[in-house]
Amino acid sequence: MRKYWFQALLLGAFLVPILSFENADPDDPGHGADYPKDYFQPPVADNAIRLNGTFGELRSNHFHTGIDIDSKTGGVGQPVFSAADGFVDRVKVQAGGYGNVVYIKHPNGYTTVYAHLLRFSPEIERYVKEIQYKRERFEVDLRPPDGVYKVKKGEEIGKLGNSGGSTGPHLHFEIRKSSTGNALNPLLFGLPIT
Repeated sequence: MRKYWFQALLLGAFLVPILSFENADPDDPGHGADYPKDYFQPPVADNAIRLNGTFGELRSNHFHTGIDIDSKTGGVGQPVFSAADGFVDRVKVQAGGYGNVVYIKHPNGYTTVYAHLLRFSPEIERYVKEIQYKRERFEVDLRPPDGVYKVKKGEEIGKLGNSGGSTGPHLHFEIRKSSTGNALNPLLFGLPIT
């Protein structure tokens, strides 16, 4: 009898994390029928992006909430572009996790996330450095006032890198619902991939 209880407990421990994927959007039917297909452009210069990691992959301690992009044309230092018009909603620098990351809020109700950057665009970089020196801290989590750092679709916002908990040069890219912060599969938005 103990054997069956142990098996049931083990099965439950495996299924609970899968069934309670907190970062996925519970309203998302998974079909992408209602997602704008021409709103976002690829955040790298290639006509089609090559994936190193996909949305929803089970990682060692979490589900992957974005896609990992490895450009065909280069690696560290390659330009990263805003996928659509918007403004910088959050900038974070940390030794682990996403490393150097920019969150851009868009007027259509979505936020895009660009993580593991080598560095930010000069304007954002100046803002971050100023706060780091003022606070005398490397790690910062900043939320500039809405609309202060406006960006246009295709504007460079940083350089592809390997910062934070990254295991190799790439861009971690997410699309989130701004109202909830829930991650959505970026491929539902029609981004071209190879």
